[in-house]
Amino acid sequence: MMGRLFSKWGAIAAIAILVAVQAAAVNYLGRNNYLPEGSEHWTEDWLIHYFSKRLDQPYKNVALVIIDAESLEKSGVPATVPVDRGWMAKLITAVSERGPAAIGLDFYFTSAIDPAKDEQLMAAIRDSKTPITLAAVNDEFLRTDSQRSFQRAFIQKVNRPAGHIYLQQSKEIFTLGDKATRGIDHGLSGGRHTSFSSTLARLPAVEAIFGARRIPDGVQRIDWLLPPEGGETFTRISANEIVSQGDAADLAPLKGKIVLIGPDFAGLDQHSVPFSIGSEQNNYPGIFVHAQALAQVLDKRFFFNWNSEQQFFLLFVIGLLGATAGWAFHNSRADLVIGVGGSLLIIALSVPFFIEHVPLPTALAILSWALSISIAQRIRSWRESSHSQVKTFSGSSVT
Repeated sequence: MMGRLFSKWGAIAAIAILVAVQAAAVNYLGRNNYLPEGSEHWTEDWLIHYFSKRLDQPYKNVALVIIDAESLEKSGVPATVPVDRGWMAKLITAVSERGPAAIGLDFYFTSAIDPAKDEQLMAAIRDSKTPITLAAVNDEFLRTDSQRSFQRAFIQKVNRPAGHIYLQQSKEIFTLGDKATRGIDHGLSGGRHTSFSSTLARLPAVEAIFGARRIPDGVQRIDWLLPPEGGETFTRISANEIVSQGDAADLAPLKGKIVLIGPDFAGLDQHSVPFSIGSEQNNYPGIFVHAQALAQVLDKRFFFNWNSEQQFFLLFVIGLLGATAGWAFHNSRADLVIGVGGSLLIIALSVPFFIEHVPLPTALAILSWALSISIAQRIRSWRESSHSQVKTFSGSSVT
């Protein structure tokens, strides 16, 4: 009896140890992008596609002024990048006169082009009565010291805050699809700039209107807003319309809003986003992603981020449940049903957790569930096989 009891508890201990090891391995591989699609991205993309908040009208607090080839051609300036800085100065002044709460300029300036127009643009930014935040490129992404120096000097001369425009793309080693943009690090980049969206949200004028926000540290996954049926997520206005309207302009589309001015050129700063799966439009301009991040900050819609220890514990608990099921239904036709049923239950639970902004690492959880079932079944098979051999040997000895 003592031998059998010890054998039973020994098997349980072995299962617990192996489940812990496999939970640690799955956790490490998932968090370090060694599994396809960053492990849970493929399931999370479908959750975003179906269960993210869908607006019934364009988001009211943020508007986009788009500079594209068409707007430049209609304005009679070269439809190229860099955009004519004299024309951009007129655009910024025209937007400022329409009473926005703040302006975010999603262009960075790393070299001189035309001294007169450069100065015209700096004057328009510096003299604007509307608070303006500039875009900045992290120093490590600029090729030369002269570019870094020019960017710093430009920001200092206009005396406006700047935020980095780096968007966090997926970094899977094995990828099953596009490297979608999923998050933004709102912290300091190289000790110099916070993110473009968080810098805008922290402007005193913005906080006076929309209130102060505490932005969690580290990379934050974007809580994507889905557009109204047949509509746009944000009010979108062509830059040419703003410049050409003059004093007769309708102030309503921009008044009181945070206005982002940015480019939308084919092949330039275009991003694949999670909710675009299954839709005709696959890529969105960077200004759209920044607008989504800004709206998230304004609404305080942040996701819970599992740290490594929390995620390991979650996978370990799921693994123990899977091992219990695998032990109980060993050599039973129900083991396949338990494996598939448990996976479907995890997927079903991921929906309410996602809606409550606590996204489960669904793919990792399913993997832990399935592996733990197999571990328990193998240990029990080994234990029963060993007992059968002992009984057979004992019977032969007695004979």
